[in-house]
Amino acid sequence: MSMKNRTAGVLIGILAVVCLGLIFSAVYPLTTSDPHAATPPGDRFTVSDTDSYTASGRLVVDGQVRLAFEGFVTSDGVWYQKVVDDDVVSEAYQPTANETVYHRLSIEGSDEAKQRRELITEDEGRELVREGRNGERATFIVEENGTGVTQPVSGTASVFVNSLFLAGYEAKRRDSSAVTVYEPQSGWYDGLETYHITGASGTVRADTDTHVVKSADVTWDVTAPAGTYAEYVLVASLTDEPTSYRISFEFDQSGSDPQRPTWVGETDST
Repeated sequence: MSMKNRTAGVLIGILAVVCLGLIFSAVYPLTTSDPHAATPPGDRFTVSDTDSYTASGRLVVDGQVRLAFEGFVTSDGVWYQKVVDDDVVSEAYQPTANETVYHRLSIEGSDEAKQRRELITEDEGRELVREGRNGERATFIVEENGTGVTQPVSGTASVFVNSLFLAGYEAKRRDSSAVTVYEPQSGWYDGLETYHITGASGTVRADTDTHVVKSADVTWDVTAPAGTYAEYVLVASLTDEPTSYRISFEFDQSGSDPQRPTWVGETDST
């Protein structure tokens, strides 16, 4: 949400709006909201603590996928997770609790790959069993001592659910007696800095009693910092703000038929 710098030439335009800015500098938004404080802790969206489920999520910023994940957890301790974070694709799989955890890392860029390889080989709890390269992309297959490893899928799911709180919500309807549909609200919000959300749309479907998120697909534009109308006008006029966000999330408590990844157990060098 930080300001995006344009070319230096655009700064010349500041002089044309300074007088207007001075006039507006004392004019603050009529109201601001803290999206977390506006919702009592017991009513906030959350992730289910069930022991069997599948989940997935995507965070798109200005049309580009910045973070994506998918994963599953079963009642007998099997779990799998795939995370796409810019140029790094990481997968992890554990067949049962305390057994070996298998990892596959696919990394774009020789410098980043070199650093990751060093971290893997220096970790006594991990063993690099296979590696390969395709152009600028390196792939590592790693085995880790799984004793005491806790499945990370619920934590990753929480990242996406918590990101929904950038905006406040209003309950609009019930799809059933068990599910309430919420819609994000545009407005001024307080965080580390005051920001302005416009164009909020989409829905979040959550359990009416527990507020466990079943699914979400929301979009909005954020301009920050925007502590005053003057600051909002200046930032919107002189930078690439606002930044557009789309957050999607799916959670299925019925689980799935887990499949062992084909790369698990590969040890031959290439």
